Amino acid sequence: MDTIAETIKFAGFGKKKAMAKQIQMFDDRLTDQGETLLAVCASVKGTKQLYVTDNRIILHEIKGIVSNDERSIPLASISSINISNKLVYSTIEIVSTGNKAIIDDVPAHIALEIKAAIENLKSMAKTSSSPVAKQEKDMYDVADEIRELKDLLDDGILTQEEFDAKKKQLLGI
Repeated sequence: MDTIAETIKFAGFGKKKAMAKQIQMFDDRLTDQGETLLAVCASVKGTKQLYVTDNRIILHEIKGIVSNDERSIPLASISSINISNKLVYSTIEIVSTGNKAIIDDVPAHIALEIKAAIENLKSMAKTSSSPVAKQEKDMYDVADEIRELKDLLDDGILTQEEFDAKKKQLLGI
């Protein structure tokens, strides 16, 4: 799915051209910086947009006529991507080391596509062979595995003892 076209489509009456222009401005700026814009989503009820590039996630919020807020999260620092659904809209929460980006009221099918795009980028980055990337990969793999084990514990599939033993094994304690 083309998230850019879908985001423009869901921008609402009278906002499609403005959304297309906003996305084009970001794409031009990112191209000048040597990045590629891969996916976009926007809050249909608010003023936030989320841009996914080949290097990072950018959360952009329009605060007023001349005021904007922008946060950038490198792909390598993202530890989890969570989606919660509210009927046809979703909230995307991207958690990273010392940072969090949340965007509400995104069409559910676009939210799922954004999550898949970020996960694909992260998995492609994990195949990098540099020692630093390998160390980061190992750290994030362990953190992800512990989160999955915690979910199994919360669901009653694992006992506390099984969880603790596996966690110690993963952490090398």
